[in-house]
Formats: sequence, structure tokens, C-alpha cells
Amino acid sequence: MNLHLSPTRDYSVDNVRFILIFSVVFAHLLEVCAPFKGSWLIYKFIYTFHMPAFIFLFGYNAKYSPKKIVYHWCLPYAIFQCAYILFAKFILNANTNFQFTTPYWLLWYMLACIYYQLLLPLFDTDDKGKQIITILCAFVISLLIGYEKSVGYYMSLSRFFVFLPWFLLGYYCKKNNLLERLSIQPKRRFLVLLASVAIISILFPFVGAIPNGLLYGSYTYSSCEGTLWMRGIVLIISFSTILFLCVGMRPYLSRKLILITNIGQNTWPVFLLHGFVIKAVPVYFPYLVSSPWRVILFSCAIVIFAGNKLCNNTVYYAGLSWLEQYLPNTFYKETVR
Repeated sequence: MNLHLSPTRDYSVDNVRFILIFSVVFAHLLEVCAPFKGSWLIYKFIYTFHMPAFIFLFGYNAKYSPKKIVYHWCLPYAIFQCAYILFAKFILNANTNFQFTTPYWLLWYMLACIYYQLLLPLFDTDDKGKQIITILCAFVISLLIGYEKSVGYYMSLSRFFVFLPWFLLGYYCKKNNLLERLSIQPKRRFLVLLASVAIISILFPFVGAIPNGLLYGSYTYSSCEGTLWMRGIVLIISFSTILFLCVGMRPYLSRKLILITNIGQNTWPVFLLHGFVIKAVPVYFPYLVSSPWRVILFSCAIVIFAGNKLCNNTVYYAGLSWLEQYLPNTFYKETVR
């Protein structure tokens, strides 16, 4: 989990990660704060892009490594699933049962990423035609899965299919250096920036009508009163926002920025630890989210407190990822693509 920084490190990815992790924390605090004017619209807009963009960047940096899947994902998932259930049971006094097939709240992301990594050899191809077909098929499935009632929270199946296109898009963008090729020419970059802003501006008025359940990616259309067209709008906004952040804003985010870049390099502990805070706040500290400014300041405090190497190491040891160094490597054939 500790990051080895090279002289050629792409700081724009770290800085975009900071924007996204702040958006995640802020949106989760909006769920439990005292409502204020426009809070519901901000919440919905953040949900149109924050996880698609995170999964895009995860795909962008993905490498197939069975050992890391086990020690850095499967084992920490089991540990933090237990930790969150114990926290809910004994701190929040919630009626929660021990199980591992339905991830606790935000842990769906870990399970989905385990699937994506396991399937990476299946999707790995240098044939651009196959890449395009694979992505198009993934987007079609993402749209159609909303009609299937047999998938949902269980094993994060619904979200696996809903967000699969973003993982594949990120992975193939990296293989073909698309972000660099789109952003290297000022004229091309400006056109991408202009087009993405225009599309977001045109579709933004429709965001308020999109039900939360559809934005979460875990509900069928019928169960949340959503439609295929609404999901299509979400996909277009997600795609446009990713282009805006990763291409249009690339030259402005390519430098190492004090604090911001550091937090962007340590988003994992923020993601895993902030859930405990979010769940505890409305029960024990509701005054911390009683106004918009307090929500903003509290969001900043969370990402600053957790987005550092100390918390990164804490998560690394709490998740038992360090066992990778000591247990036998006999059963794992390391393959990096």
C-alpha cells in the first residue's frame, strides 16, 4: 500500500484522486447533515461521477497480481467487514449479523475491485477492435442490468456490472496512452474541456430528477422509479466529468501540490476509515454537521487526518496486508501485465 514515488510520477492522477476522495467524504456527510438549500442537488451531482471516476483511475493503474488480490484486497475486505459489523453492533447498537456475502455499506467497492482484478486476464488485449467491442458491451450491460431483479446488494453483483465500463475504460486508456494523447495538444485539450463542460451544463438540470437508488447502482429501475434513459444521462455525465478532470484539467493538476498531492497518494485510508466517522456522527456528534460550513470544514478535517502515510500504514497493518511478506508464495504464480 505504501507508494514508491518515482521522478516521472503522474501527479495529475494523485490530484484528481484528492478531488474524488473529498467528494466521497463530502457526499457521505451530506447524507447525515441537516439539509440546506441545494444540498440534495449537490449530493446527486457528486454521485453521478465520484465512483465512476474512482473506478476509472483504478482500472487505469490496474495490474493482474494474484498475490496482491489475496493480501491487499481479499484479506483486508474480510477484516474491515468484521470491523464495520462489530462497530455497527456495539457502537451504533444496530441489529447487524456477521456475513461476508453482502458488503457493509462502502465495502462494496472492495468486492467489486476484487472481481475486476480477477477478470483482468480475460479483458487484457492489445487489439483495439476487441477493446472497443468489450467497452461497448460493458456499457450495454450497465444499462440493461437495471431490469434484472436477481442481482442487487448480494456479492455487489449489481454494482459490479453498473461500474464495469469505467474499469475497462481506464484500463484500455492506459494501454493506449489516451489521456496523454488527448491532453498533449493544447487545441485538442481545449476542445475536450469545452465539450465536457457544455455536456455537463446541458444535462445538469436533469440531475435532480434522477432517484438516489439509481445513482447508487444497486437498485433495479422498477424498485427506485428510475429508467434506462436516466442511467444513460448518468453515464454521459460521468464520462464528461472524467474527461474534464483527467484531460481538460490535466496541465493544471500535473504539478506536486502541497498537502493535496500527498492526500491524493493516500486515499485508501480515507476511504476505509471515514465510514466509521460518518456512521457515528449523527448518533453522537450531530452538531458537527448542523450547517453547510461545518460540513465542508469537517470534510476537510477527515481527509487531512486520514490522508497521510501514518494512517496508510495503520490500514496496511490492520488489514493484515503485511502477511504477504511472511507467508509462503508457493500457491501464487505472480503475473504482471
